[in-house]
Amino acid sequence: MEQRARHPYEFELNKFTPHPKFWTVQREVPRFKPVSSTPLIMVDTTEAFEHLLQDLLSQTVIGVDLEHHSDRSYRGITCLMQISTEKTDYIVDTLQLWDHLQPLNEVFCDPTIVKIFQGADSDVIWLQRDFGIYVVNLFDTFQAASLLGFQKKGLSFLLQHYCQVHVDKKYQLEDWRIRPL
Repeated sequence: MEQRARHPYEFELNKFTPHPKFWTVQREVPRFKPVSSTPLIMVDTTEAFEHLLQDLLSQTVIGVDLEHHSDRSYRGITCLMQISTEKTDYIVDTLQLWDHLQPLNEVFCDPTIVKIFQGADSDVIWLQRDFGIYVVNLFDTFQAASLLGFQKKGLSFLLQHYCQVHVDKKYQLEDWRIRPL
């Protein structure tokens, strides 16, 4: 009988229990600072990456988004990683730091840090395939919108609905391999 391969973080996933604070229903959506007031840090050197890693290890919640390019390609390539904390936004040049990103696995597998994604299906595959990064304690806003019965589940709608923020999606399908960013 063929044995299936075990997930490398099966133990952590089986023992995982969300922190009780994330089960508390909040009746009011917290006020968000304007995007323009949040520092944006470009991470394209190993020094900047070390700073990012230390900051992320001190967080309890982070937001993550990837930009991937697959036009005229069999597998595609992850070109850009966007990570936000409560106080800082980071843009990680994954092409520049390709061989240095695996230490992010410590952050992404830490069950005490919630990783918020929008439609994480492909992002999780790309993180594993390109960088050997796995995810423990993921919250997917698309799946949450589905469970809540929303007719629209896209990030643009959710940001407008909850945060009164309009998102310009004109660069969504750009070639993210092009540098400088």
